Amino acid sequence: MTFSQAVITNFKHKSFRFYGRSSRHEFWYFYVALLAGGALCFCLSFVPIVGSLLVALGILYLCCCHITALVRRLHDCNRSGKLVALPFLLLLAYFVARIPLHALYQDYAAMTLNGILGLSILSYILLLGLCCQQGSKGNNRYGTDPLDSSVPAQDFINPEHLEMPEYLGDPWRKFKAKHDRQNSKNADPNSSESSAQNTQSSEDNATK
Repeated sequence: MTFSQAVITNFKHKSFRFYGRSSRHEFWYFYVALLAGGALCFCLSFVPIVGSLLVALGILYLCCCHITALVRRLHDCNRSGKLVALPFLLLLAYFVARIPLHALYQDYAAMTLNGILGLSILSYILLLGLCCQQGSKGNNRYGTDPLDSSVPAQDFINPEHLEMPEYLGDPWRKFKAKHDRQNSKNADPNSSESSAQNTQSSEDNATK
């Protein structure tokens, strides 16, 4: 994947996509463009009147694109995208805890806040380190291999979460039974009545 393709893919087509996979080339090309976008937002801050609004909107969009790209990069390594939340939650805790800590524990506020900020930066660096790892070869639970051009690209939206629990039964049971009755009727019209009765009895047993 070229630099321009990675930028278009991440900023246009996958800007809010938390599922699927992204290769190392796609992620790091986009990361360079992300830093350039951050520098552009800084320059927009000098625009009078609307500069602050443009900066806020630009940073919000860049953060969304960055988070989704991190999730897809971790998916390519067959890791959970939930790890991305750690540095951002620590950063949120840093800003939320500033006023209470300074008000209640002024002597320890600076040390505590610096520790939270340091953990946030360290976890973010470790997250980037994970993004440097080679992606899993072949299909994994999040999608097809982005480097394998021999198979059509397909993203899996957490398939393990889409599986129906056993205690809820099969939600497609009635549809499958109707489909089986129709197939048996087309295959052998003489035995359609007996097969329908057998299928109906099996449905009753499954319901019980």
